[in-house]
Amino acid sequence: MKIFFIKKIKPIFFLIIITLTVLTFFKTPYNLYSVLVWDYEQRMEQNYGFCKNESWGFYNYVLKKFNLKKEEINIINDEKYTTPERLFNQIKSNSKSAKYFMLLNFQSFNEQNIFNGKYDYLNNYKIKYRFNNCYLFELND
Repeated sequence: MKIFFIKKIKPIFFLIIITLTVLTFFKTPYNLYSVLVWDYEQRMEQNYGFCKNESWGFYNYVLKKFNLKKEEINIINDEKYTTPERLFNQIKSNSKSAKYFMLLNFQSFNEQNIFNGKYDYLNNYKIKYRFNNCYLFELND
């Protein structure tokens, strides 16, 4: 009787161990919590950053604050990450005649002025909004 009981418990024990391992590997409790508690924008900002990596948070904030969804915007990510408009296709981009220009994750050296950096065509633009190392430029009139 005891051997039969052990044979029956052994597969159940291994199934429980494997289930717990998979749940831990995929961070299921944390992911479930984040889906239930955080809204879409908070989760996107958590994954893509505000002014780091793809800078989705800055991109989203600027589009809403300045109502730029119907505008053409050139976007360059100085750290070579994918730019947000390629991920979400919300705006037209990379037009030579764009009125707005977004520079994400710009890294300056020795207090270098952004207009004296490697992007010499920025002299045609003025800074409309800046947060840390992310910039929104507007074409000079």
